[in-house]
Amino acid sequence: MNSGNPESQTIFKPEKLNSSMPEIIVDEEKFLSIFSTAAQHNAKNYYKTLELNKAIKNCSEISRQINQSKRTVAEWISGQKVPHAVIAINELKNNNLLLLIEKPDSEAFNLFVEIFAFVYGDGTLKKDLGGIDLFGQEADLVLLQKRIEATFTFKTKIVRNHHPSIITKENKGIVYKRQVAGFAYALRIHSAQLAKLLYLAGAPKGDKVTQAVAIPDWLMNSAKETKRKFLGVLFGNELQCPIIRAKNAFSSPQLGFHKIESREKDLENFLCQIRALLKEFGIATSPVASEKCRTIRKDGNHSLKVYFAIDSHSPNILRLSKEIPFKYAEAKQKRFEKAIQAFLENSQHLKQEWELYKKVIQMHDSGLGRRTIFKQLKLPKKYFYRINAWIHYGQKPLYYNRKEIFC
Repeated sequence: MNSGNPESQTIFKPEKLNSSMPEIIVDEEKFLSIFSTAAQHNAKNYYKTLELNKAIKNCSEISRQINQSKRTVAEWISGQKVPHAVIAINELKNNNLLLLIEKPDSEAFNLFVEIFAFVYGDGTLKKDLGGIDLFGQEADLVLLQKRIEATFTFKTKIVRNHHPSIITKENKGIVYKRQVAGFAYALRIHSAQLAKLLYLAGAPKGDKVTQAVAIPDWLMNSAKETKRKFLGVLFGNELQCPIIRAKNAFSSPQLGFHKIESREKDLENFLCQIRALLKEFGIATSPVASEKCRTIRKDGNHSLKVYFAIDSHSPNILRLSKEIPFKYAEAKQKRFEKAIQAFLENSQHLKQEWELYKKVIQMHDSGLGRRTIFKQLKLPKKYFYRINAWIHYGQKPLYYNRKEIFC
C-alpha cells in the first residue's frame, strides 16, 4: 500500500519545548507505543531505511545495517509497501491530529475534544480500540456526523439499535425489576486510529461502570475554552436539564454516573474534578453524594449512582446557561433556554427594584433624607424601612451585585 512520498514519511522527534509552547498530549512516539513490539520494530526500521537512503543508495547495504530483508527495504524505498503502524500515523497526521497538542484555533483539535467528551458520557471506545460508538438523538448525531465528515477523513455511519433489557435494583433488601425498551441511535466512527488516539489522550475504553475514570492532566490544565467544549458535550449527554419549579426559582440539576461499588471512590474523585472545572466558571455545586439504591448487574456486581447537584440559586443557573451551553443536545438546550426566558420574564420586578435602589442612593448622596426620598418617590409603605436599610445599613436589593448575569 502506497501512503505518499516515502522520503517525506519521517517520524517526528520533538525537540525540547520551551515553557511557552503547549503541552504535548500524544506524539508519534507515544502513539507508536500502543502497537505490538513487532509492529514498533517494523516502523522504526522503516524510518531508518528512509533516513539511510538519503545518503546510501544501495539496498543491500541498508538491509545489512538495519538487519532487514533486502526485498522489504526495496519495497519501503519504492513506496510499494508501508508498515501498518506508519500508515496509522500518517492517517492521523493527514487529519491534523498528530502531533496532538492543545490548539484552540484548530477545528481538528476542537472536534477531537468534543468526541473525547462524548466518550465520557453517552459514548464508548470499543474494548479492542477498533472504533467508537456515540449514542444520542438522531438529529444531534447527524450534526456531529456532518462536522466529522467536513473535518476528518474517518468513515462514519448512524445506526438504530434495539437492545431491550431488564434492570434489576435493590433497596433495603427489596428487589425491583423494570423492563427498558432499549432503542437508541448510534454514530459509529470506523477508525481504529482515532480510537487509539482518544485512549492515549486519557479516554476510557470498554465498560466505564467497572473501571476508574478520570479527566487527564492536560485537560484539567487546558485553556478555559477547551474546558468549556468538554463540559458542554458532557453536560449535553448527562446533566439533567434545569426547569422552573416555581415562579422565580429553578430546580437543582444533577450530574451523576453509575459505578460498581468497589469503584465508588474513583467516581467520587472524577466528579470532584468536574466540580473543580465548574468552579473556574463561577458555578457552584453541592458536595458529591451516593444513592442508597443499588443496581444488580448481570455479572453479579452491584452498582450505584454517585452524583452532585448544580446549586439552584438563580444567578448560578443563569451563569451555567451562559458559560456552558449544552452541545449535541438540541432538545435539551431548547428546554433550558425556554426555562431561562420564563425566569427572566418573571424577574422584571428585580430590575425595577435595582433601578429604584440606584435612584434612592443618588437622592441620598445629594443630601436628601429617607423620609423626604420616600415621600418624593411616592413609594408603597413596605419601602419605608427598606430604603432605610439601603441607606444606613449597606443592604442592597436581591441579586444587585450579580445583576450583570441577568442581562
